[in-house]
Amino acid sequence: MKEKHFHKEPKRLGAEKKRPEARNGNCGSASAPNAGKASEAALGRESAHQGCAPSAECCACGRHCRKENSNADAIGLIIAAAALAAGFAASFFAEKIPYFPLTDPSWIAVFICATPIYLEAWSAFRKEGKITSPMLVSVAISAALGLQVLEFFQAHGKYYSPESYVFAAGEIAFLMGLGEWLEKLTVKRSRAGIERLVSLAPRKARRKVPGGIEEIDASDIKIGDTLVVRPNDMVPIDGVIASGDTSIDQSNMTGEHTPVDKFPGDEVLGGTWNMSKAIEVRATKLASDTAIAKLINLVEEAEGKRAPISKVADKWAGYVVPSAVALAAATFLISTIFFGVEPTAALIRAVTILVVFCPCAFVLATPTAVAAGLGNAAKNGVLIKSAETLERLAKTDTVFFDKTGTLTEGSISVCGVYPVECDELSLLSIAASAENYSEHPIAKAICKAAKERGAALLETEHTTSIAGAGVSTSVCGKKVTVGRWEHACAQSKGLECLQAAREKSAAAGESFIVVCADGKAIGGISLSDTLRSDAKETVGRLNSMGYSTSMLTGDSRASAEAVGKLAGIKNIRPNLMPEDKAKAVIEAQNSGSRVCMVGDGVNDAPALAYADCSIAVAALGSDAAIEAAQVSLMGKDLFKVCAVLSLSKAVMRTIKTNITFSIVVNLSAVLLGIFGILTPVSGALVHNATSVAVVLNSARLLGRKKDYQ
Repeated sequence: MKEKHFHKEPKRLGAEKKRPEARNGNCGSASAPNAGKASEAALGRESAHQGCAPSAECCACGRHCRKENSNADAIGLIIAAAALAAGFAASFFAEKIPYFPLTDPSWIAVFICATPIYLEAWSAFRKEGKITSPMLVSVAISAALGLQVLEFFQAHGKYYSPESYVFAAGEIAFLMGLGEWLEKLTVKRSRAGIERLVSLAPRKARRKVPGGIEEIDASDIKIGDTLVVRPNDMVPIDGVIASGDTSIDQSNMTGEHTPVDKFPGDEVLGGTWNMSKAIEVRATKLASDTAIAKLINLVEEAEGKRAPISKVADKWAGYVVPSAVALAAATFLISTIFFGVEPTAALIRAVTILVVFCPCAFVLATPTAVAAGLGNAAKNGVLIKSAETLERLAKTDTVFFDKTGTLTEGSISVCGVYPVECDELSLLSIAASAENYSEHPIAKAICKAAKERGAALLETEHTTSIAGAGVSTSVCGKKVTVGRWEHACAQSKGLECLQAAREKSAAAGESFIVVCADGKAIGGISLSDTLRSDAKETVGRLNSMGYSTSMLTGDSRASAEAVGKLAGIKNIRPNLMPEDKAKAVIEAQNSGSRVCMVGDGVNDAPALAYADCSIAVAALGSDAAIEAAQVSLMGKDLFKVCAVLSLSKAVMRTIKTNITFSIVVNLSAVLLGIFGILTPVSGALVHNATSVAVVLNSARLLGRKKDYQ
């Protein structure tokens, strides 16, 4: 089977383009049984939305429903803001308004914004027994309202004051609601790239059957089905073109700027677009196993995990409520007993403590920054599996690179053919037959050379892949092995005839593959790869950022050193089997290094899995990469490795800045409240302004572009 990988620089996941058939009412979304479920789970789509018919505005109904909820929140905040403005204006004419501030318009803001806070606090306490930050906000609001009622009745209904504590309560609730709304907006923006990715999953397909064509759900496609894809239609499944040639727009998946010409035997990805002629595609995967389905599952996994640093905020928040109540009570007693402050004034100080002690900004510090960081990455063609991965990336100090397909283009070509007991065509025919079903770039290069030179493929039996060494099979009754020189030395004879050819290849930095039949060498093939255009810049940037860089490869030392010299990597470890790469990662970890492994996933899965964090380049080309790596680059823009590491550090800096800022402001406000400098109104303004500042600071990560330049 002929396979191709697509390696272009991604512009943006889900690049939006006008499609001529957008798209038969399908909205271009949610396909496979598992993919659809994963996408609904990842984006919070529940069964309550099932009655919503998909449309151009409502992809699988989730977006439309969320949009309505977002509008309702915004309208509520606008009404509350208007009520607070009216209450503030009314305070200047308090003596002319009957029973003010019980008639303060700010009560409207209290009702609209405080009700959800009370319900959330009660729900968390009743169901889980947790004391959360909404409970402290509820206590602060209640204290402010209680203080207002107390002062009103103490004045026998004639109390007038431009400083309405109802206004303070409404302000607390409003700014809390505003901070939450900004958080939701930040998360929504951060998920825009992910939502566009999910919307790529096709829903329908046209299957070729005896006597015609039938339309089926994408989830009903079986391996081997022949599907008809008309011009301007979405490719419904991962497969191989059985007949026809066309141009495929795969920018949504790989970020390539221009459509890619495809011919019979070429691979196509589900979720891409057929731009010119009708083609027939033979399905090679089930809908649940397609690249897009696996990426959607990554999204679900990422949204289900939290950064370890967020646990600090959770733990701290659990002690806030009793601490705040105790400090407020102590402030009241100390002010009245030791400083002779009037009980009412002392009560005002106590209420102020409750208002400014709320940990809202502290609690928002981590999730908003993480959401913005994940969203920034998704917009730029990078999928990060979890918030924990961001934290691990930020702690990395060592980067290991695979060579073939990672530092190099992976488009290996045959440079020389050296037959011993046969001609060149026969040698290529035997080697290509053995390598025909392998995914390794070297195997594809041999098969391509055989096809270009007209070498016929022979039938094979009992083909076995030898990890890191090559393949073994039976061709025309002979046991044939195609693989590394070191493996051939241990298994075969007659290698002395190829020694000169091997030395010549090694001097040129080329890889040398030996073909053996029945334990005897029958020829060799030399191959070369091209260093990626951005490899040297990537390594140079990492070195300047303070990272230690190394290359782990199964190629010979000469070939590895030739590539390493061009890329600027000095620490090179050649001749490694897949398990040896994993051992190298473990050794570095045992010496105290935090390792990030970068590979293409073909022979790197063990090392990717063992590393502290791992990045798969062009993950769409390898299922193993998607499953093993914690970060997946949709294209082969290697420079994004630097971007991901830089972004992770920026996210952690933002989190720490948010936490430090919120703690300093809260503690300062508490001290000012103890001495009566801050009142409930001014305290609410300072405290909630801190929450808004934290959210806005995190939102800056969404527009961070310098990492990718």
